[in-house]
Amino acid sequence: MGQRHTAVDVQGLCNNLDLILGPKVAEVVMNQHEFRQGKADVVNMREKMPGAPIQEIIKMSADAETLSGVGAVSVTLPESLPGPVDLEILNPCVKRTTGAAKSLLFSYWCGVFSELLGKEFKIEQVTYDEGKNLMKCRITPR
Repeated sequence: MGQRHTAVDVQGLCNNLDLILGPKVAEVVMNQHEFRQGKADVVNMREKMPGAPIQEIIKMSADAETLSGVGAVSVTLPESLPGPVDLEILNPCVKRTTGAAKSLLFSYWCGVFSELLGKEFKIEQVTYDEGKNLMKCRITPR
């Protein structure tokens, strides 16, 4: 994606942000970072591949998230966009459905879809299935 990354204990980072700032403020802080990162990644991909279809950009974003260690990302698009998008992350790097962890996993995608579709998106219906080690959410237009 044209950026340098380093290995970070994301669970520790999220726990510390929640502890220091409180889970609601930590969620907002992480949301701002990840949302902007999602938007920036789409802008970068469009500069490198003008005319790339939305599905290709989404696949590349999912692959980058998976390779970065977030977990195995699966995106299910509705028949017509903008509409609710279902996200699943198998073996997620964090497993909390609130606070910084929630935003770390899903706010990136709000930024991706906001940049791709020119409409703001929000996170809804965040769940974690411990038996399957699967985080899910729905990203919906505002």
